[in-house]
Amino acid sequence: MKSSMTGTVDPRKLQQAESIRAEDSHHIFEGGGQCIAALTSLIGTSRRRLRIFSQHLARQIYGDLAVVDALSEFARSSRYAQVEILITDSEPLLRQPHRLLPLLKRLQSRITLRKIQPSSEPTDWEFAIADQRLSLSVSDHLKWNGQYRSDDPVRNAKLTDVFEQHWLAARPDPALRQFVL
Repeated sequence: MKSSMTGTVDPRKLQQAESIRAEDSHHIFEGGGQCIAALTSLIGTSRRRLRIFSQHLARQIYGDLAVVDALSEFARSSRYAQVEILITDSEPLLRQPHRLLPLLKRLQSRITLRKIQPSSEPTDWEFAIADQRLSLSVSDHLKWNGQYRSDDPVRNAKLTDVFEQHWLAARPDPALRQFVL
């Protein structure tokens, strides 16, 4: 940012521009509508790999038409696009129709769903990560409050470690297999 008269950098304008960029890369959301907007933004910005860690793919968020369409578009965007979904409970998915189930069936070569095996350590994680920089984490899954970070490789790496540890022990859910296959 050069001043038009002197050709020097105005430190106040530089600091202001950097703070705007920092705010753009870190967004706090409150409520289901803002969570859906942040999630569709994350999915739409993703290029190769998208990972979702959810309790039971809550209908109000993951069953939203905008989210399902974004997932469908991402999964079909490239032959390298890959979606991995971990859930802790499949019962809510099976009780009532869910918009994701037909998508999982149609794109089963691109979207993999696994269920975490019961353990002594309960988890209440709810997050999505993409590529090496994007992350969305829900701090309150009842009110759907959380953070979306569009450029945070450190946070992404930490969440990736959590995801991969659980992914290794997770298995396809036999109860869901009849709907997906």
